[in-house]
Amino acid sequence: MDQITEVSDWVIFIGRFHPLIVHLPIGIILVGISMYFLAKKKKFSQLQGAVPFLMGAGAVSAILSCVFGYMLSFQGGYDAEALNSHQWMGVALAVFAVLAFVFMVWEKTKRIVVLQSGLMVFLLVGLGYTGHMGGNLTHGASYLTQYSPDPLRKLVGLPPKPEKRPPVTVLDSADIFLDVVSPMLSDYCVSCHNPGKSKGDLVLSSYDRIIKGGENGQGVVIGDLKESELYRRVSLPEHHDDFMPPDGKKPLSGEQIKLLELWIMNGAPEKGQMGDFQIEGDYLSAANKVLGLEGHGGNSLARKVEPADSLIVASLNAKGYVIRTISEGSYLLDVSFVAQKNLENVSIEQLLPLKDQIVYLNLNNRNLGDKDLEVIGQFENMVRLNIHSNPITDEGLSFLAKLENLEVLNLYGTQIGDNGLERLELLQKLNRIYLWNTQVTPEKVENLKAKNPDLEINIGEEAS
Repeated sequence: MDQITEVSDWVIFIGRFHPLIVHLPIGIILVGISMYFLAKKKKFSQLQGAVPFLMGAGAVSAILSCVFGYMLSFQGGYDAEALNSHQWMGVALAVFAVLAFVFMVWEKTKRIVVLQSGLMVFLLVGLGYTGHMGGNLTHGASYLTQYSPDPLRKLVGLPPKPEKRPPVTVLDSADIFLDVVSPMLSDYCVSCHNPGKSKGDLVLSSYDRIIKGGENGQGVVIGDLKESELYRRVSLPEHHDDFMPPDGKKPLSGEQIKLLELWIMNGAPEKGQMGDFQIEGDYLSAANKVLGLEGHGGNSLARKVEPADSLIVASLNAKGYVIRTISEGSYLLDVSFVAQKNLENVSIEQLLPLKDQIVYLNLNNRNLGDKDLEVIGQFENMVRLNIHSNPITDEGLSFLAKLENLEVLNLYGTQIGDNGLERLELLQKLNRIYLWNTQVTPEKVENLKAKNPDLEINIGEEAS
């Protein structure tokens, strides 16, 4: 229910006591119902005297809860239909609590006793259902069902739970939206910004609604942090009136905000693996921390190596190589070759002094042959290798089988076939491979997917 008319701040202020007050009738009435049925047994008959008092107190607190809830509704931001159902169910509950009290003090007859029992059963069911609807308003419609086991879901006609995403063990394979942005918004923001409770008309439970934003502006403007209302709100000083989340709720960490920035500045894609972006410096350390990869044995970028010889680096730079550290404070290297001349005029063996430091290597379209792959096969710490558009064959791939830390391999536009792909099956950490415009058959791709379901194989589009 969106706020249509201006109401006093006092109304909303008092209404915000609804969550406090609403627990009184729940507790009191539940105790009253329990005593009522226990008192039917002879040894608990002395409890009967307390039931009228409890039902009376429950009725009064239920009425107060309705009043406070009505005041709170003027705040807006709730689904109108869900709010209306919750309100009227609350009113019905209060009415029946009053009736239960009246019949408790009424002269007992057989008919009255039957009415008493019926009212108690209704109150018990009504408390559960009304509370459930209130929880949906506050936490979203899926709050109760989100973690319900599949047997229970099947029993009540709910669809099976969506398949849980596998834990991230290597940075490059993490999806920037599904593994980073969406989980952080779900943990910190969705309780107040969901289809059932959309404060400021802002819903953050789906990609489209995140981009769209709410009444205060577009949620995400690609490449523009200042105009992205979502980023602006979470990055404000905590004392600012517009800062989100509000007081009392844990805010996003500096690292999480940094990754939100990375996502927006890289086009805010709905899908996109971290390895597709150039992640350096603070972004890299933030990603490792948020994803729990700091010091993780599965994080190939956390290893420690000695710094490369500066004279060797300078010499290679002069020959056309571009050599950069992957992050501040790290000696691991990202190496590419961008000179206009072919690499055939520069020996790849000149990179061997850096074999321990190189983790990213980009040598696409440089006339590499199989013998060059024998050199690359010595770079034991290699994580991502891009050698697309080179005349390499199945024979050369046998040298790459030694790269135990390899996670991403780009082979599109090469001459490799099914036999070459078989030589890569032992690479345990390989999670993504590009095979567009190669001689690999669809049958071999399907066979490899069956053996390694977590391996992403791209055979239909170019990748950098």
